[in-house]
Amino acid sequence: MTDTLYALLAIAVVLTVVSVLVPLAERFRLPHTVLLAIAGMGMGFLGSWIIAGGLRLGVFTDAFIGLDKLEVGTELFLPLFLPPLLFTAGLTIDVRRLMDEIHAVLLLAIVAVLVCIACVAGVVHLATGMDIVVCLLLGAVVSTTDPAAVIGIFRDVGAPKRLSILAEGESLLNDAVAIAAFGLFMGILVARASTDGSGMPADPTSAIAVFLREFVGGLVLGFSMARIAIMILPRLGESDAAIASVTVSLCYLSFIIADKYIHVSGVVAVVMAALTIAAYGPTHLHPRQWTALRQVWAQLEFWANCLIFVLASMVAADVLLKITWLYVWGVLAVAIGAFAARALVVFGMLPVLEGFRLVQPVNRRYKAILVWGGLRGAVTIVLAMVAAGNEQLPEPVRDFIAISAVLFVLFTLFVNATTLGLVMHLFGLDKLSRLELALRDRVLALSRVNVEKHLQQIIRQHNERTDGFAVDPASAGDPSVEPVPPELALDLEERVKIGLVTLCTREKELYLELFEQQILSRRMVAVLAANADRLIDTVRDKGAKGYEQWLEEISRPDRGFRFALWLHRRFGFERMLTDRLADRFEILMVSLSVLSELTTFNANSIADLLGHDAEASLAAVIGNRQRGVEGALRALSLQYPGYSESVQQRQLERAAIRYEGAEYIRRLHEGIISREVYNDLRDKLAERRGAVSQRPPLDLGLELQAMIGRVSLFAGLDQHTIVEVGKRLRALVAFPGETIIKVGGPPDAMYFVAAGEVTVHTKTIVVTLKEGDFFGEMGLLSAQPRNADVVASGYTHLLVLYRRDFNKLLAGRPEVRAAVEKVAAQRVAANRAEPAR
Repeated sequence: MTDTLYALLAIAVVLTVVSVLVPLAERFRLPHTVLLAIAGMGMGFLGSWIIAGGLRLGVFTDAFIGLDKLEVGTELFLPLFLPPLLFTAGLTIDVRRLMDEIHAVLLLAIVAVLVCIACVAGVVHLATGMDIVVCLLLGAVVSTTDPAAVIGIFRDVGAPKRLSILAEGESLLNDAVAIAAFGLFMGILVARASTDGSGMPADPTSAIAVFLREFVGGLVLGFSMARIAIMILPRLGESDAAIASVTVSLCYLSFIIADKYIHVSGVVAVVMAALTIAAYGPTHLHPRQWTALRQVWAQLEFWANCLIFVLASMVAADVLLKITWLYVWGVLAVAIGAFAARALVVFGMLPVLEGFRLVQPVNRRYKAILVWGGLRGAVTIVLAMVAAGNEQLPEPVRDFIAISAVLFVLFTLFVNATTLGLVMHLFGLDKLSRLELALRDRVLALSRVNVEKHLQQIIRQHNERTDGFAVDPASAGDPSVEPVPPELALDLEERVKIGLVTLCTREKELYLELFEQQILSRRMVAVLAANADRLIDTVRDKGAKGYEQWLEEISRPDRGFRFALWLHRRFGFERMLTDRLADRFEILMVSLSVLSELTTFNANSIADLLGHDAEASLAAVIGNRQRGVEGALRALSLQYPGYSESVQQRQLERAAIRYEGAEYIRRLHEGIISREVYNDLRDKLAERRGAVSQRPPLDLGLELQAMIGRVSLFAGLDQHTIVEVGKRLRALVAFPGETIIKVGGPPDAMYFVAAGEVTVHTKTIVVTLKEGDFFGEMGLLSAQPRNADVVASGYTHLLVLYRRDFNKLLAGRPEVRAAVEKVAAQRVAANRAEPAR
């Protein structure tokens, strides 16, 4: 039997074993890696016994011989297994949500790693007396985390999604930091071993400089290579296999080129490449292609993770035979140092970020899960095996690193992982809250009513078809909803909170459906889906109040839009503003469509579940949001008339192209058209798709100019000057009840009402101004304080012309200034004469 057949037999056996362990892990509610470690060590011990004893058990003996031949050298563990593990972890992260939690992620991924390395090194050095650099190397090996179990728990208990993002981001980035630190300490030990074996390297600062250079270089290389891949992927047509192949190539090329040719961090390059693909991939690939790509990488990650644990555990089985009391004390010291460091960061440093409002508060129960759930997994084992296989290190050092790290991994798997359920129970996370219990009972009662009604309908149809024995429909049960137990009765505020979470979840689903239909652009679905996730977390934390706060935040133009507007008005740069306008128009238009769907969903699905009073409250919330979106859209349309029609036309054209493409594919599959005809049609569609991707030109339009021309101060201005005035208008959103101008306030601006209403309060009268009206125009030239209060009646979109901007416009046009000042003087004289009449 050849070595190839032995190897194939061994691979078949391993894949069968690891697959059978999946349902066992689900049944016993254990992480899959726990059973993989047990299976790997068991197979290692059993294989050694069978091969050493010369037992002949047919296919079983041959399988263990194949496993013995299949054992990969420790020098290949890092380049073979780490890239797909890290790439998959990066590919599955929501990068936009990751940026929301970037301060906490950086704290856990960088600060926590450094604290863990220091604490582990200090405790292990005191407990065992090992060299401090060796202890630092061990600290780097054990500082990586495996978040799978914690993420599963967060998902089961309905924790905010941002906590899962926090755990995923921490694991991904701390892998990169820890492996970079691992390389630094390995380099120090190897350099020491190559000299006289005593003391630190001559220049430790040079090692740190090399570390920083490799880290930053890895970031730049990974991003650059991923951007090249992003340019290639959309041009691969409909081949899912080709797309997956390019990403696999990117994974290994970024690692190898960085590590072997450019001499920067290959691990950091892989992580950065994965994050870049995760950020840009969904917007450059068809949804089906992106889903297929994620599935391919999930399979690769499963194989890599399983092979690492099985093969490394088999190697560890031999290493563990060397255990002495030194290693027992060592692993206890590692455990104390690692979890003390994690508790210090989570309970000591994270609250500091919460205090500065850089991170949203995290419940203490979830913090405890984050600490106790700091499991170690495949990356730690790989690093331990790499250290064990480095023959440049003394054998005692190699054995100490490998045995201590493997024992700690087993400790976290057999102690922490198996007791996570107990910790959940102690903190009450395994119990349904009163809201969840009430919702469960309500759904159960409504389901029974619907089932009973359906049974009655079936019985009636049966009676109509039969002339003999008839069944009494009443015997099918009483279709009435059971009353809610008093202890589970929810007040209106609680039911509205449940309804808002349900509506937000449905909102995200609608965005994804629009993307599937290619009505929503690839870029916008990422933005809107991330916004929906943020909204869900906000409503879970703060209820209806959080929903209203979120509406206030999104109603304001963001900083990017304001900056683009400033660039356009100041320097005439249109590209950035055009992109921002198209995005904002598209978001507002899609939001209106989705809110209409949510109104129907609320009326049909929420009333029976939560009651008609909750449905009415939710309808009011949706209505307020609809009016706000409509007002924002009207304001933009007023300032940039014709632009909304252009953007909407682009959306319709994009949908038409998608439907035409699907029709061509159907005709091809039916054999009605040949491949040549299909290719020609597809090329023409590509030309149209390229044309529709161009943003429409930016034009302030005549409607805004007409509104400016109605102001008496500007009556004598020529058309060109009015256009210049329009370019200096700035968008402003006023909230209900907000005072825009106050009596006695400074006369520094005038305002146009783009959408909404304002109320002007003087000593004698109250006047309502609506869309197209203006106020405060005397503030541009007069030094007199304001003589009225102007208050927003609701969400009001205003266009503001500040005095400083107006003065800049008039600075080079003395004849225009003279005309305006003349009109202003006439207005002031008329106002002074009014009381004498």
